[in-house]
Amino acid sequence: MPTDFFPPQLSETLREIFASVPFSPAIIKMIGAEENITPAFLCPGEQTQLQSYKFPKRRSEFLSGRICAKLAASHYLQEHLHNLPEMEQIEICNSESGRPFLSLHPPRPFIPPEISISHSSGYAAAIAAQHRCGIDIQKQAKSLIKVKERYCGAREYALLTQIIKKEDELARLALLWAAKEAIQKTFSTKSGVVAFSGIRLQAGEEINGGCLVFSFSLPPGNKQYGQKNIRVAAVTFADYGVAVSISEKGTN
Repeated sequence: MPTDFFPPQLSETLREIFASVPFSPAIIKMIGAEENITPAFLCPGEQTQLQSYKFPKRRSEFLSGRICAKLAASHYLQEHLHNLPEMEQIEICNSESGRPFLSLHPPRPFIPPEISISHSSGYAAAIAAQHRCGIDIQKQAKSLIKVKERYCGAREYALLTQIIKKEDELARLALLWAAKEAIQKTFSTKSGVVAFSGIRLQAGEEINGGCLVFSFSLPPGNKQYGQKNIRVAAVTFADYGVAVSISEKGTN
């Protein structure tokens, strides 16, 4: 089983702000496409999909994302099932919109958790939760500064510097990007994607030894899941920003 590197202080913060929602997150190091671990972790359908990818980078992303999602799902299922399924009995599928979802083989009479997956350079991240959720891990790449105007307005960055005093520009932007990605994954639906330009930072605070709790607003008139203010927990992990969003109103 791969080592889980999910930051403990971020888990603590998530449990404080989403206290009523069961969830389990995970972060693992990216697994090389050549590593021979597929029979023990992937179900037949996943193995077939893995083999369909020609490029090693895409194979590594798929393999790492699926295994990280299974790890998060396994932690979640430990609290909800008497007999824990084997890894190859947990299948991570994709809907027509691309959103990942969990399926068990053989099926079991319970409501499966929502799933979200992310990867960036050396790490993959995933979360399983009772409500719709989004997780993102973003490396502190200089390209974030080059495209800053696409996702971070002047007012937002001024507010970001007030909230995050100890980090440099690149670290701040990685956290903001990850937070908006997490929100987009949580609240986008078949009928539309929540654009970065409509997700606005409104407030934030630092708690639990460096963790950040941001408050965002969605576009005017957007009533996704009845929430006006969206909370996101985030932290700097090595040279990455990691952020998690969970819908507090349940799944529609």
